[in-house]
Amino acid sequence: MKIGIDPGHGKDGDPGAIGPYGTKEADITQAIALQLGNYILALGQEAILCYRSLYASERAQDASRKGCEILISLHTNAGSSSAQGIEAWFAHGNEEGKRLASGILGVLTAETGAVSRGIKDDADWRPSSDPNWTGGMGVLRYFPGPAVLLELLFISNPVEEKLLASPDFQQKCAHAIACGVLDFINSWKKGKSGNNSKGPSGRDSGEPGSARSSDSVDPLSAQALDPFPDLSPTLWEGKARKIALALRDLGIITGYEDGSFRPDRPITRMETASLIYRALTYLGKLYPLE
Repeated sequence: MKIGIDPGHGKDGDPGAIGPYGTKEADITQAIALQLGNYILALGQEAILCYRSLYASERAQDASRKGCEILISLHTNAGSSSAQGIEAWFAHGNEEGKRLASGILGVLTAETGAVSRGIKDDADWRPSSDPNWTGGMGVLRYFPGPAVLLELLFISNPVEEKLLASPDFQQKCAHAIACGVLDFINSWKKGKSGNNSKGPSGRDSGEPGSARSSDSVDPLSAQALDPFPDLSPTLWEGKARKIALALRDLGIITGYEDGSFRPDRPITRMETASLIYRALTYLGKLYPLE
């Protein structure tokens, strides 16, 4: 499945909002977009970055023409110096987009610890330049499938600006968004009762591919990503991922060769025996196998 990623702003050098320490929104969205593309790649999907030379509505149309089934638009918020949190916008009347926004926001706040400002209908959005505007957000309205616009913290808040500029926080955001997208795709497949050949917009889904940027930016190696990117940080109220990573660090579980965990896959008798053997090795009851 193709996932469109829109790094908000950047057209003709547009920096977007600028924080009190000089951090530019366009730089943050680009950094997170590239990491998000790599996580989506690691999850077996294909990612396409939107051209920054296009206007927002044109980016949505271009992503659709390229076969994207889902669109993620990345932004940072701006307001007072004390405003905080993450919010997710969906196009009015787009129920799949609303579900996508809710799912991603839940994972984002769980993994980053940020305040949730909730999901928001773009019918209620008014640009500062035109308070009478009723046309919604172009990047959401001009995309036919599920789409979400994420406002990732307030760059106008000095504390949140520093978080946004942190590579660790950017990675957390990218990982959480990718997990939210995967949860959305998996729940859609289950809802289709076995008809898994088409994506949310009804198009045929493609084979797993590489993350591609229309700005010709090469993705980082998937091997550099966090382990078990397919293990949602919200599973078991966030405990499942912590358990898996702790056992991995002890050498008791290893996951699969592609770095995935596949939490819903049944375990075989031989895999069970192998897990028990490694646990007993850790306890000093058995010798490690050469």
